[in-house]
Amino acid sequence: MSSFHLWTALRRSWWAIVIAAVLGAALGWGAGAVLGTSYTSTASGVVVANGGTNSTEALAGENLAKSKAITFGSISGTTSTAASVIGELGLEQTPEALLQNVKSTVPLDTSEVRVSATSSSPEEAQRLAQTWIDVLGTQVDDLGDTTEENGTSVELTRVGQASLPQDPSSPSSIMLIAVGALLGLLVGALFAIARHQLSSK
Repeated sequence: MSSFHLWTALRRSWWAIVIAAVLGAALGWGAGAVLGTSYTSTASGVVVANGGTNSTEALAGENLAKSKAITFGSISGTTSTAASVIGELGLEQTPEALLQNVKSTVPLDTSEVRVSATSSSPEEAQRLAQTWIDVLGTQVDDLGDTTEENGTSVELTRVGQASLPQDPSSPSSIMLIAVGALLGLLVGALFAIARHQLSSK
């Protein structure tokens, strides 16, 4: 199709393009309303081994801390930890539902346990991530297996404050509306071209 015919097709069906763009923007707005705005905060805890008195024991303690970090990362993703956080914060959610908003990771070859928590406000996300690490430290102590036969003990200590997110972690409503409008324009343009070609036959 030549540029002349393309322009003619678009001009003849401009109304369809406008309607498609408006519908696309409306769908984008609806998607934003359904998804809502969410924020993600990250908090970190470090597994520390205590009791080493020389370089050999210090190295063994470091390896022990890394090994325990993996175990503690697994504990972080359990319903018992989530239930304790719910009780601590007074949330009205089930442990299973809350776990959908929290992700626990252990960076490779480290003794760090990292928790990323998502909520509807920056402050709530920060509080959730921070409390999760604190509760996890308590959960670890309650297990009673944090002391080795050689007297070396490990504990999980939160590192500083959880981050306070400045920007949403979910797509903004404005972006969804813009994307919806652009897709609507594309669909409208394709409809206009198809309509012109059918009418030319």
